[in-house]
Amino acid sequence: MPKPISMNEEDISQFINAFEDFMKHAEENIHSHHQWIEAECYTKKFYEKKAADLNVTVDYYLEEFV
Repeated sequence: MPKPISMNEEDISQFINAFEDFMKHAEENIHSHHQWIEAECYTKKFYEKKAADLNVTVDYYLEEFV
Protein backbone atom coordinates (compact mmCIF):
# COMPACT_ATOMS: atom_id res chain seq x y z
CA MET A 1 0.00 0.00 0.00
CA PRO A 2 1.43 3.44 -0.93
CA LYS A 3 2.53 5.76 1.82
CA PRO A 4 0.12 8.73 2.35
CA ILE A 5 1.46 12.06 1.15
CA SER A 6 1.65 14.74 3.81
CA MET A 7 1.51 18.45 3.09
CA ASN A 8 3.45 21.10 4.93
CA GLU A 9 2.09 24.59 5.72
CA GLU A 10 3.46 26.08 2.49
CA ASP A 11 1.88 23.32 0.38
CA ILE A 12 -1.45 23.83 2.13
CA SER A 13 -1.26 27.60 1.63
CA GLN A 14 -0.48 27.19 -2.08
CA PHE A 15 -3.33 24.72 -2.47
CA ILE A 16 -5.80 27.07 -0.76
CA ASN A 17 -4.70 30.01 -2.95
CA ALA A 18 -4.95 27.92 -6.11
CA PHE A 19 -8.38 26.63 -5.10
CA GLU A 20 -9.65 30.14 -4.32
CA ASP A 21 -8.40 31.32 -7.73
CA PHE A 22 -10.13 28.36 -9.39
CA MET A 23 -13.41 29.14 -7.61
CA LYS A 24 -13.20 32.84 -8.60
CA HIS A 25 -12.76 31.92 -12.26
CA ALA A 26 -15.52 29.31 -12.05
CA GLU A 27 -17.95 31.87 -10.64
CA GLU A 28 -17.03 34.34 -13.41
CA ASN A 29 -17.60 31.66 -16.05
CA ILE A 30 -20.95 30.68 -14.55
CA HIS A 31 -22.01 34.35 -14.52
CA SER A 32 -20.90 34.79 -18.14
CA HIS A 33 -22.81 31.66 -19.16
CA HIS A 34 -25.98 32.93 -17.50
CA GLN A 35 -25.61 36.26 -19.32
CA TRP A 36 -25.13 34.42 -22.61
CA ILE A 37 -28.29 32.35 -22.05
CA GLU A 38 -30.25 35.50 -21.16
CA ALA A 39 -29.04 37.27 -24.32
CA GLU A 40 -29.87 34.23 -26.45
CA CYS A 41 -33.42 34.12 -25.07
CA TYR A 42 -33.87 37.86 -25.65
CA THR A 43 -32.61 37.56 -29.23
CA LYS A 44 -34.87 34.61 -29.97
CA LYS A 45 -37.95 36.42 -28.63
CA PHE A 46 -36.96 39.57 -30.51
CA TYR A 47 -36.80 37.74 -33.85
CA GLU A 48 -40.00 35.83 -33.10
CA LYS A 49 -41.81 39.13 -32.47
CA LYS A 50 -40.41 40.77 -35.60
CA ALA A 51 -41.39 37.74 -37.70
CA ALA A 52 -44.88 37.67 -36.18
CA ASP A 53 -45.32 41.40 -36.90
CA LEU A 54 -44.66 40.65 -40.58
CA ASN A 55 -46.65 37.37 -40.62
CA VAL A 56 -43.61 35.35 -41.71
CA THR A 57 -41.67 32.50 -40.16
CA VAL A 58 -38.62 33.22 -38.06
CA ASP A 59 -36.47 31.33 -40.57
CA TYR A 60 -37.75 33.52 -43.40
CA TYR A 61 -37.24 36.69 -41.35
CA LEU A 62 -33.67 35.71 -40.53
CA GLU A 63 -32.93 34.79 -44.14
CA GLU A 64 -34.34 37.98 -45.62
CA PHE A 65 -33.80 40.68 -43.01
CA VAL A 66 -30.83 39.73 -40.86
